[in-house]
Amino acid sequence: MIWLAVRLAFAGGRESLVRLVATAVGVALGATLLLLAAVLYPALHAHDVRRAWTATSAHNVRPAQNPAATDPLLWRLSLDHYDGQVITWVDVAALGPRAPVPPGLARLPGPGQLAVSPAMDRLLRAAPASLLKDRYPGRVLQTIGNAALAGPGQLIVFVGHAPAQLRGQPWVITVRSIESAPIDVSLTRQGRLVLGIGVIALLAPILVLIATAARLSAARREQRFAALRLVGATPRQVRAMTAVEAALAAIAGAAFGFVLFDLFRRYAAGVNLDGSTFFRSDLRLTPALALLVGLGVPALGVTVALASLRWVQISPLGVVRRATPARPSWRRLIPLALGLVIFAATLPVLSNSQGEWVVAVIFVTMGLVIAGIVVAGPLLTLAVGRLLGRLAKRPPALLAGRRLADSPGAGFRAISGLILAVFVVTIVSEFAAVSQSRYVGGQAQLPAGSVAAVILGPQTPAMDPDPATALLHSLAGIAGVRGVVGIRVRQRSPLVGGSGGKGLGPTLFARCSELLVGRIARCSDPSAIVGISADVLEKNLSFGVSGGALARPVRGVALARLPLAAVVVTTDGRLGTIETARTVLDTAVGAAAEFLPLTTADITAQNRQLGTELGRIGTAALVLTLLIAGLSLAISIAGGLIERKRPFALLRLSGLPLRDLNKMLLAETAIPLLTIAVASTGLGLAVSAYVLWVNHESWTPPSAGYWPALAGGLLLALAVAAAATMPLLARLTSLETARFE
Repeated sequence: MIWLAVRLAFAGGRESLVRLVATAVGVALGATLLLLAAVLYPALHAHDVRRAWTATSAHNVRPAQNPAATDPLLWRLSLDHYDGQVITWVDVAALGPRAPVPPGLARLPGPGQLAVSPAMDRLLRAAPASLLKDRYPGRVLQTIGNAALAGPGQLIVFVGHAPAQLRGQPWVITVRSIESAPIDVSLTRQGRLVLGIGVIALLAPILVLIATAARLSAARREQRFAALRLVGATPRQVRAMTAVEAALAAIAGAAFGFVLFDLFRRYAAGVNLDGSTFFRSDLRLTPALALLVGLGVPALGVTVALASLRWVQISPLGVVRRATPARPSWRRLIPLALGLVIFAATLPVLSNSQGEWVVAVIFVTMGLVIAGIVVAGPLLTLAVGRLLGRLAKRPPALLAGRRLADSPGAGFRAISGLILAVFVVTIVSEFAAVSQSRYVGGQAQLPAGSVAAVILGPQTPAMDPDPATALLHSLAGIAGVRGVVGIRVRQRSPLVGGSGGKGLGPTLFARCSELLVGRIARCSDPSAIVGISADVLEKNLSFGVSGGALARPVRGVALARLPLAAVVVTTDGRLGTIETARTVLDTAVGAAAEFLPLTTADITAQNRQLGTELGRIGTAALVLTLLIAGLSLAISIAGGLIERKRPFALLRLSGLPLRDLNKMLLAETAIPLLTIAVASTGLGLAVSAYVLWVNHESWTPPSAGYWPALAGGLLLALAVAAAATMPLLARLTSLETARFE
């Protein structure tokens, strides 16, 4: 029977071969996406492993070298910026020949030497020296290897110094080893949930796509097997032939999926999810994952094909008797309600727990909710079909309503992938919007194009008056600089306790006219010297927020004789002006400042990092899941057309115009899709609102761009499916084809 099934699959005529190829292609696309999803977590973990050295401290969790066998190393790691890009700046000075060497370096750079990443080397060569190179004294003598890079575009510079240059400087530590323990990504409560939902968001639509492709032309397969029963085949032999035919398509599709995966991963490596792109080698399959996908996809295809015969009985006379499933009842809502109850009951406990098991439990509970949506879907489709049948005034709408009411399971199966995509993407997009909203809150921002540098801090002293005055004059002389705000302090020593306590009078001093230009504080007399609180350093400049407090005039203060605590430079917003000012500040202050010079855009990007990453995940999930679900929709509609080839042809022969058949096909897909998508969106918003309530967060609606993106994605999926299937409908119902039905 196996060889007979193989011969029928390949020699059963053009229709059989087309069906086999179409099924294999659908399975291949699903397998490709499944493989990309399978390598995602290992690739993200590879980032954490290669970033481990950036957590180097005096007491490393997992030292890469034996501290007892090395010489000390002076080490200071800072984050610099250029044109919106983050630069990892590391100052080093070896205190002996056996000082530990970070990964990716052949040796430590000596005084006046630089070691840079390939992307940093290209940037240094492209940018004028006054904008970037002047910040890092020395010559580039070494290129950092991939072992130290999260991704190919990461910007890193190691600056070598003599020990005397770094000893005693702020933020400099003495280390005897380099950290090798992977960066511990401390997921927030929302982050753990997003990770669990993200896994579901990828897996559910992919599995739906594979199952839909494997089910292609189930009705035509039944007719062919009815003929085999007529010549003596047993039910067991029919099931065996079904399994063989499905396995051939699934195995071919899985194999082709591996080929597509190898072709597509170079493009997937360029996706930025956690702040860095990937090396192509990061997206490599382990033998275990390859075996799981290579065996699991064909097994899923065979299972779905056999399940398609569940309601079919083929008699020895070649008569196909289809057992009509019972109409969906309200009991189909029980799994969804049960899943929501379990999710709601376990979430408060999970939100306050740590460990990888938390993600696994969230995965299971969210899986129950999604399974409940799949089970309840046909009931909602039945309701939509009955309502459409009652309201229909034209034959296409009436036929579509009758079809949905008679076969709600088949009607929902076509749109299930898109419905699941809408649900999971709504939740992820909601979390991204909440994370972004934490840092807007109606607060006024510093002027666009401003560069702020905070010098004074708990470990960093203020700059002496004379070099401070020279620095301010140098900044004011840069073309394009509109104003320079010099914030002074009474004492040069680092701040202790922040604002200095109550009743001690103002901590910081500046000229009123400069504060007004920088929008840092309010004052009434532009010519006066005013006193402001140290909160300006701790809460305002560090977060790019302008102060609203009233600064009061003070007497007897000579600004030129006071140390400099912070600088804000307002510019015309041009790249050359901003980066020249930043370079001057870096050169004068260096990495010894409390905060390296930051623009308003840099500060905003830092404050919204979590929201930005969640936004990337939400966008990727939206695009990927809608793509997968759109493919499932097209395959499902095409399969349904082939299954209903005979009734469609007879309707055409009875006089129903082709345009009405097209309208009917579109109505029975679009109406339940858009209706149930609204319910799915509402459920996603409700689930996310509950999660935020448990985590004591205020609910914020998804960003304004989400709604047109969602609507556009659904309409695009419908348009693509219609464009792909309507020509097929015309061919299947043509007079030449109908003659044989």
